[in-house]
Amino acid sequence: MSELFQLDLLVGRRVYDVEGRKLGRVDEIRLVREGDRYVVEGLLIGVNGLAERLGVARPLERIEERLNLGGWHVEDHIIYWEQIDSIEEKTIRLKVRWEEIQTVQLDSQPYSPPER
Repeated sequence: MSELFQLDLLVGRRVYDVEGRKLGRVDEIRLVREGDRYVVEGLLIGVNGLAERLGVARPLERIEERLNLGGWHVEDHIIYWEQIDSIEEKTIRLKVRWEEIQTVQLDSQPYSPPER
């Protein structure tokens, strides 16, 4: 039997690794297309997605350029669905340690729906 819940309710929940370390909050949910349906690939944590949603990503990039911060950036990380141990009312607990969470490059291209 499958369990149904609203994915948008996961955004903002605190994420803890298997050792109880707070990793941050869920900023985005990444979906991938499998055939004619979409499935959850994982949860994104990090500030880049949040900055994009708030409309401040480009101004922050300009500040970075003006201050010559070059390679400085905050990384985003993806928590794959299989790495989740439990989803609770306000938290998400993982089966893995922080070191096992992968860094992810966010695609700067806006989403465009598939052609019909």
